[in-house]
Amino acid sequence: MSTDLPAPPPEIVAKLNELNGWSNERKQKYIISFQLEKLYDDIDAGLFGEDAKTGQFYLYIKGIKDSIPKPDVATIQSELDALIAASEG
Repeated sequence: MSTDLPAPPPEIVAKLNELNGWSNERKQKYIISFQLEKLYDDIDAGLFGEDAKTGQFYLYIKGIKDSIPKPDVATIQSELDALIAASEG
């Protein structure tokens, strides 16, 4: 019995990348040692509540999220489902 599966069509691969790419990109930029250092510095500076939004940690994470925005996942998933259904039929 062969376990080789055919490669999915390029449109499905592209849609999967669109669906998951932003998350993978963010994860590569979330460097925990930097986050912990920035969080410590903010706590040491007394930045809590609304003031925390001016701190290094918040601005570091916000910068990543702003530069790699989360797409409309529901729409992409719906498009992916349609592509899969079309390729099976």
